[in-house]
Amino acid sequence: MRFNPFNPQLPARPDFFVGREPEIITFEKYLVQTMHNSPMSLSVTGNRGMGKTSLLMKFEQVAKENSCLVVRLSNYESNIKDIIDLCDFIALNIKSEILSKKKLERLGEWVKAFKPTLGWNDFTLTLEKKQVAQELFRQKLTKLWKESKPDFKAIVLLIDEAESLEKVPGALTFLREVFQRISSEANYMVVLAGKLNFPEKMSESFSPLNRFFPAQKLRSLSQQEMKEYLKRKLNPENLDITDEAVNYLVGKSEGHPYVFVAMCYLLFDSLNDEDSLIDSNLIERSALKIKSHLAKDFFSPMFHPLSKKAKEILIAICTNSKKNEFTLKEATKWSKETSSYLSPYILELLKRGILNKPERATYCIFHTLFLEYVLEVKDD
Repeated sequence: MRFNPFNPQLPARPDFFVGREPEIITFEKYLVQTMHNSPMSLSVTGNRGMGKTSLLMKFEQVAKENSCLVVRLSNYESNIKDIIDLCDFIALNIKSEILSKKKLERLGEWVKAFKPTLGWNDFTLTLEKKQVAQELFRQKLTKLWKESKPDFKAIVLLIDEAESLEKVPGALTFLREVFQRISSEANYMVVLAGKLNFPEKMSESFSPLNRFFPAQKLRSLSQQEMKEYLKRKLNPENLDITDEAVNYLVGKSEGHPYVFVAMCYLLFDSLNDEDSLIDSNLIERSALKIKSHLAKDFFSPMFHPLSKKAKEILIAICTNSKKNEFTLKEATKWSKETSSYLSPYILELLKRGILNKPERATYCIFHTLFLEYVLEVKDD
């Protein structure tokens, strides 16, 4: 059975990574600052499938090449219910990474014996609890830095799916306050990645969170970047692709990383064993498979959890929108609702990543293929 070089379920490996030069340059600049005792942090935001995890893997490679200790945190939502859980989870993962890199024995015993130390049963006031947690966590982070300092130039925390932290009351503000306070004592860099709300929610560009975690919003891939990715993936497989097929993939995917890789995977999956060319004939016989896959695995999980009214409003928008873009005034006309009534549902669509807001009072549906999916669902 032929190996498929495309995998939409996994982030891009650093050796196949393309694009994102502005974000990588920013990370490298901030990393140099952190390594020279002037820590800087940032955030990476973008809708589902835009390549946030792939970018974190690239950041990890860059940081390790610069002799930094890298700690990647993800899949923690069920483990973190409050600030104390967050402190222990971060400290445990840093300690585990230090021990694994130093190749010390009895790592399992240490992890098993690790107990939460930031209890606050004797404190009743919220302010007291917060101050005690900050102080104890700061002490622990400073101690961990002193342990790793002889071997590493900085500790880089890569926090994926960081939108989960926004659900923990005060978590992001807590992290900002703690890491800002220890910046003169320890070289920590914190990178948040996720479908974050705070960059847009906070109207002031110089708000504390926006200032400490300046947001890098991921854009769609360029045509050249997608072509370069195709070249890197197909060359080792001794496969050719026609210009027509390249243009189809580039145009239909609209530069959306997940959609692009999923389409590539499905085209490759449709090759016969004797085939060595991806062309218009392959595209034609793969079209239904691509459409069905994207509907089932990508578009349906975005559409069906919406509230009934949000679906009705979205259908009205998709039915009338000509170029995927629209204004709030147009949406009120199409839905026959007032702007004040419409606003909460527009916000719901924004949070789901179904809508983007490129500028004030202007919105756009995130992908043409999703618009077509909604119109088909409407007719079912």
